[in-house]
Amino acid sequence: MKPRKVTLVCNIKNTFVIKDIELLEGMGHKVFLIYSPAFKDPFRFFWNRIREFFLSVLYLPQSDAVFSWFNDYHAVIPLWFAKQLGLNATIIVGGYDAVSSPELKYGIFLKKNLRGHFAQKNYKQAGAIWVVHKSLADGCPNAEKNSEIRSGIRAFIPDLKTPISEVPTAYDPLFWKPVEKKTPKTVLTVANIADERTFRRKGIPLFLKLAESLPSFQFTIAGIDSRLLHKKELPKNVLCLGKQTRETLRQLFSQNTYYFQGSKIEGLPNVLCEAMLCECIPLGNRVFGIPDAIGDTGFVFETAEGIDHIEAFLKKEPEELGTKARQRIKKLYPLERRRAFFNETLNQHGKDE
Repeated sequence: MKPRKVTLVCNIKNTFVIKDIELLEGMGHKVFLIYSPAFKDPFRFFWNRIREFFLSVLYLPQSDAVFSWFNDYHAVIPLWFAKQLGLNATIIVGGYDAVSSPELKYGIFLKKNLRGHFAQKNYKQAGAIWVVHKSLADGCPNAEKNSEIRSGIRAFIPDLKTPISEVPTAYDPLFWKPVEKKTPKTVLTVANIADERTFRRKGIPLFLKLAESLPSFQFTIAGIDSRLLHKKELPKNVLCLGKQTRETLRQLFSQNTYYFQGSKIEGLPNVLCEAMLCECIPLGNRVFGIPDAIGDTGFVFETAEGIDHIEAFLKKEPEELGTKARQRIKKLYPLERRRAFFNETLNQHGKDE
C-alpha cells in the first residue's frame, strides 16, 4: 500500500491518541495533527476554532483521510472541510461523546444546546463512525438501570445513516507485561482524577468502601490530584499516587495482584486492558466494555448489589487468573486488528495514485 497522508484531530492527547499516531506512522503514513485542548474561557475557545480553520486549510488538501478522536467542537471545522473536499472523515468515539448522565453532569448529549447540535451534525456528515465498544452505538442497559445513564449514539440520533463499526483500541503485549513479582492482597485502580465528578464517575467511592471493609488488603489509587485528597478522609490501607509514566504504571500493574475498574461510564478502559496484560486479576463494573474485556478471567459485579460479592471473591485464594487475563487481551485486542481497520479505510478512501 502506498503511504498516505492523514489528518488526525483530537482535543485530548492521551495514551490511545498517541498510540494511533504511532501506529499510523509505523505503517509508513504521514500524520498531520490538529490538537485543540478544551478551554472554557471565550478567548482560548475561539482561538482554537481559528487555529482549526487555518490548519484545516493547510493540512486537508494534502490529506487522503481525516480521523477525529472524539466528537466535540474540535471536530466541527475539520469535518466541514473534509466534506467540501470529498474526503472521508471518521469519528472515533470513546465514551463522553455517546452518553448523557444528569447525576454526573456528563456527556455530549446532556443538554439540548449548541454543543449537542454540533455533535449530531458531525455524526451525520462523517463518512464513518468507529466506537471502541458496541454499547456506545446501541446503548448499555445496565448503566441506565443502575445509574440512569442514557447511552448509545443511535438512541440520541434515531435517523442516523452514517455506518457505525466496533473498532476496539489495541494494546502492545511486548511492553505491557509483568516485570516484577506480585504482592499478595493488593488492589490497584488507575485514573486521571482531577475533580469530584471524575472521582465519582470512576467508581472511587466504591473502591474506598471496599478498602474499609478489607483492612488486611493494601489498596492503591494512581493518577489522583493531591488537591482532592485534602477534602477526603481515607482508610489507612489506601495509598494515593499522582500521575504515572508508562514505565511506572507497568511496575504498579506488575506489583499488584488485582485491578479494580469501578467506572460508571467507560467505553473500553485502556488501563484495565493494560493491567490484564500485566497479569492483574480484574474486578469490574458490569457496564459498557468492562465485562467484555474481563470475560471469565476475574470478577464482574453489579454496583447495585453492594460490595459483599467483591469481598467474597477477594477473600478466596487467587487462582491462576492473571495469566488467563493476559492471554484474553492479547487475543481480543491485538495491534494487527486496529492496523487492518486503518488500512481498509485508507485503501477505500485514499486519493488515486
